[in-house]
Amino acid sequence: MIAHLKLDARLAVLRVEDRVRNWRSLDDERLCIVCKRKFNGRQVEFRHLRNGKYELRCPTDHCNSGPHLWIYPKTPLVSHVVRSGWRRPVDKKQEGRAFALAPGAQGHRV
Repeated sequence: MIAHLKLDARLAVLRVEDRVRNWRSLDDERLCIVCKRKFNGRQVEFRHLRNGKYELRCPTDHCNSGPHLWIYPKTPLVSHVVRSGWRRPVDKKQEGRAFALAPGAQGHRV
C-alpha cells in the first residue's frame, strides 16, 4: 500500500531506510541507474509494509528500483569513467614484483 506521509516523516523514513546514502533534505536529488530518472526525496514512493517498516521505490512507472540502485546525480558511473586504453601494460619487472608481494602466492601465478 502506498503511504502518504507528512514531509518531516518522509525525511525521517528516507534517512532510516536508505542505508547507502545520506538524505539532508527532501530536496536532495538521486539518479536511478535503472531508468536514468533524476528525482528528489519528495517524489520517492513509500510503501507501508505489515511489519511497520517502509519500502522505498523509484517514482518512475514500472521501475521497481530501491535506494541501493540510486546514486548521487554527480557521481560518475564506471562506464563513464573508463575509456579505451585505460589499462596500461605492465612491464616484466613490475609483474614479478606483484607476484612476490601477493600474500600466499608462494610462486604461483594469481
